[in-house]
Amino acid sequence: MLRDFDIFEKFSDGSTVWRVRVFGRFETKRRLQELTEHSNNQFFAIDIQSGVPLPAINTQKPRLAMGKKANG
Repeated sequence: MLRDFDIFEKFSDGSTVWRVRVFGRFETKRRLQELTEHSNNQFFAIDIQSGVPLPAINTQKPRLAMGKKANG
């Protein structure tokens, strides 16, 4: 059964802002990934009907240590 999800952005100060409503789990995961590519903040989705969060996916960007090159 396809569900609607609301996606929220969580900022470093702990505040959250609603960003978009998405239909279906696959599209929601795709949209979460897309949003994280353009922000350093965290994103999460909640099933509108049940109020249950979508199981977490990795929405954190890898951080490089200062002074180290990405390729070694």
